[in-house]
Amino acid sequence: MDKLLKQTTTVCPDCLDMVPGTVIERNGKVFLGRCCPLHGDNEALLASDSALYWNQSDVKACGVSCCGAAESHSCSLIFEITERCNLTCPTCFTASSPHLTWSMPFDEFASKLDQLLAAGKSSADIVQISGGEPTTHPEFERIVAHCLDRGIAKVYINSNGVRFAADRPLVDRLAAIDAARGRVHIYLQFDGFAESTYSQIRGSRNLYPVKRRAIENLLDAELFVVPVMTVTRDINFGEMGDVVRLAREHHPKMNAVMLQPAFYAGRYENDKGGEHLTMAEIAHGVVDQTDGMFSLDDFGPIPCSNPNCFGMAVALVRGERTIPVSRYFPRFESWNTPAVAPLVEQVRDRLPATMLEAVAESDTLDLLLDLLSENDDSANWASYREFFVVGIKPFMDALTYDQHRVDACCVHVIDRAGAPVSLCEYNVLRRPRGLL
Repeated sequence: MDKLLKQTTTVCPDCLDMVPGTVIERNGKVFLGRCCPLHGDNEALLASDSALYWNQSDVKACGVSCCGAAESHSCSLIFEITERCNLTCPTCFTASSPHLTWSMPFDEFASKLDQLLAAGKSSADIVQISGGEPTTHPEFERIVAHCLDRGIAKVYINSNGVRFAADRPLVDRLAAIDAARGRVHIYLQFDGFAESTYSQIRGSRNLYPVKRRAIENLLDAELFVVPVMTVTRDINFGEMGDVVRLAREHHPKMNAVMLQPAFYAGRYENDKGGEHLTMAEIAHGVVDQTDGMFSLDDFGPIPCSNPNCFGMAVALVRGERTIPVSRYFPRFESWNTPAVAPLVEQVRDRLPATMLEAVAESDTLDLLLDLLSENDDSANWASYREFFVVGIKPFMDALTYDQHRVDACCVHVIDRAGAPVSLCEYNVLRRPRGLL
């Protein structure tokens, strides 16, 4: 029997018109259904395990009103500075390629960034420099340096790593711009280890050695690297555990790994048959593939957006030990209770690392540290702040589009007019077809 979880607004995947949507639970799974007057009924899987779908209609978790991205908080501001890329991946939500030539002039970038900062976006945790492949931009380094000069806390460079593998002087210049401040992070496309993975997802042979050389160069230059895996059913799902282990082996310069289920936007040329790969399935896969490093209880949402927009598991790292801690955080269902609501308010609108800094100062983590120290009296847990994060970011496409998630979004791409827009909304409804 179907259980109604909520009503929302979605889109018809055929005509992209806005239509009413219904989220229901059936046999332990969660589905989004809709009926378009022109194209009829359609249903898409949202969660393969209803225990890992967090119903915000029951718990008011984020406090973000249904306002535009310009008025709401931005954790990440994404600038797509070029449509050119040095790869032509079969999976590319911007449909970039080497044949496209547009790049944003530096003065335009600087003006848009300054306007956003003046309009209240200076609290954004991250500016992401993206594309296309941003390292192909003729003034890429100047753009990164300008972000730091304008006081941006962290600059993430969304890159496939090809230039970082081939051009060590570029890596060294980037490290010089960062000046050992830990403010420049490479958000590195890294889909796994098998040759077949890269040939199917990236359309390129012998790409894995390039990725490893990029990692070697970046870590040798003391830059932070976040491996970002586009997880695709029947291609690289079974490689997630190995990617998590790779990141853990290189901690602390790799203190996070991001797992992004493939979604159908832009240029997606692999099989679209079958159910969507969901956050719940990714979490189950990580648990199954990491030999007890994490359990399902370690995965939960963060307070700064819709709870189904980002899931993470967090561990403390001490030497060779990886000690899961997020299983001790308050459960989502308790976030509006008098005992927990002040803590949620304290950490709202923060990225995971910053959020954990706040939690670390609370009685919640003090209790956790006392529990851990029962098995290790020599550890100075109270002052320990080393974390390792496995994040799951399920972007939406036309099949899974939920307006509630867009309304609470804190990951905003900057459109051509300089306005921040939810990345999922932009990809589904507002991105110029085939262009940035």
